[in-house]
Amino acid sequence: MLAASLVVYADVPPVVLHEFIPPDPSEDVRMAATTADGRLPAAMSTPSGAVLAPDTSRMPTSTEHAYGSTASSVGENKYNPDRDTRRPAVNRYDDPFTPATSPYKRLRAFDWVAEDFTLTVATPEMSPVSEGGSLMQGEDGFFADMTVDLVAGEPVRIPTVGPGSRVVSRTMQPQLVVALMKDGADNWFALGTSRTRVRLVMQLAVSRKVFGGEFGDAVLGEKRRLPSLPWRVAESVDEVVRTLGLAGERSARSAVTSLVGYFRAFEPSDDPPSGRQNIYLDLALSRKGVCRHRAYAFVVTALGLGIPSRMVHNEAHAWVEVHDGASWKRIDLGGASTNLTQDEAELARPQHRGASDPFPWPPNSGGEDSGRMAAARTASGGGSTSSGDGGRANVGDLHTQYSYQDPSVSSRSLASSLTSPSSSVANQVLGAASMTVLHSESLVFRGGPLKVQGMVAVDSYPCSHVRVNVYLRDPRTMRSQEIGALSTDESGRFSGAVVVPLDVKVGEYDLVVATPGDGRCGSGTSGP
Repeated sequence: MLAASLVVYADVPPVVLHEFIPPDPSEDVRMAATTADGRLPAAMSTPSGAVLAPDTSRMPTSTEHAYGSTASSVGENKYNPDRDTRRPAVNRYDDPFTPATSPYKRLRAFDWVAEDFTLTVATPEMSPVSEGGSLMQGEDGFFADMTVDLVAGEPVRIPTVGPGSRVVSRTMQPQLVVALMKDGADNWFALGTSRTRVRLVMQLAVSRKVFGGEFGDAVLGEKRRLPSLPWRVAESVDEVVRTLGLAGERSARSAVTSLVGYFRAFEPSDDPPSGRQNIYLDLALSRKGVCRHRAYAFVVTALGLGIPSRMVHNEAHAWVEVHDGASWKRIDLGGASTNLTQDEAELARPQHRGASDPFPWPPNSGGEDSGRMAAARTASGGGSTSSGDGGRANVGDLHTQYSYQDPSVSSRSLASSLTSPSSSVANQVLGAASMTVLHSESLVFRGGPLKVQGMVAVDSYPCSHVRVNVYLRDPRTMRSQEIGALSTDESGRFSGAVVVPLDVKVGEYDLVVATPGDGRCGSGTSGP
């Protein structure tokens, strides 16, 4: 009887108390389910398939990547071109969007040229970002999940997915009143009333037309008439236009097609372009350069032709946006880095599928969507860099307590003591460059910006438009880690912020900058 009872007991199936049912985005879409707080849809249908919304209840942590550069930060609103035309090998990249937009996170955009050939924002005044409504036909939807370090009363730069994006719905943790603003180049900013870290989750919508498709045509100068470029810039553009055979061209589509083909054919080079003492002419006519050089020279040329254009870049790639008379169009000119390092969780997201590229690629250039194809995505433990001399930097573990200091030495006073090279020395190699630091911060935090300012010169002559690499060096092991790069302006001055990667260990470091130089100024490294 005991044996029989055991047999009977063995035949009884075990009681299942809990069973995991994997989430089904398609089911959430069909049922119009929402997130737990009811502020966002639980999932949405995209050209890349149905995707789930981020967890809207999770609070931000002190170890994750955060966006925290304010609009008023030194160097934030201008772009200094450089002559380092070597292709970068690796870039760390943060992608807060689903579907993934790698490497096209829209972080910084510039739409005008200043007298010194730097790019700027023509209309820096800000207006509110469009919010509300629902996804409409012809729009692509994205979820955004980003951590932001707010600064009381100051706009903090945040990324978006494309020109003309709008917010359908949003939420944040902790719940605070934060305004979303944009400038004339469609750069986005978060404006809060206190210094704190928040996690911002949004549903975004953007017209599918901005990602590609047929480029519209218009007669040059008839629509969106642009103001005149500074005379020196205009003269230089005229020379490039004549060289490219575009003088007298009236069709915007034809002109843009020619420009795309020309700049896509640029090649990386270990030999920096030089000879004209004009950074734009040296880059545009040498046909040397990676993504940032191509995008810069394209935009200056297009603006000179009267075609509204923008250079857009992030920590890993640069491309252009061109208005075809009806809408902005994203155009990739290629030249991205050969490797793109991301977290494994980001790599698992579906990639956004944009519209087709209407412009041909030169032979052996990598083909359609060359920028993304060249940026091979690989997994990493995290961290990020952004595009930046001596001093000791104490790297901390918290992100919400860093403060900014005013430079103790006037960079303008030192810049005024440097003279431009005379015609007798303009084409001579001047020797090794000296690196002078005017200001750096003594206390920074992982994931936060480190501001640096300085000068690069040979004797009394400034090294203009050269790349400046920024390193943290461990004084015990003397091992250095590159954390970003900047470039100098016409006066040899560099100024900006680089982000301290999350994988840097807490401790004291020597802050060192170095330049590879160019055809006239030699290489140089600062002291600790």
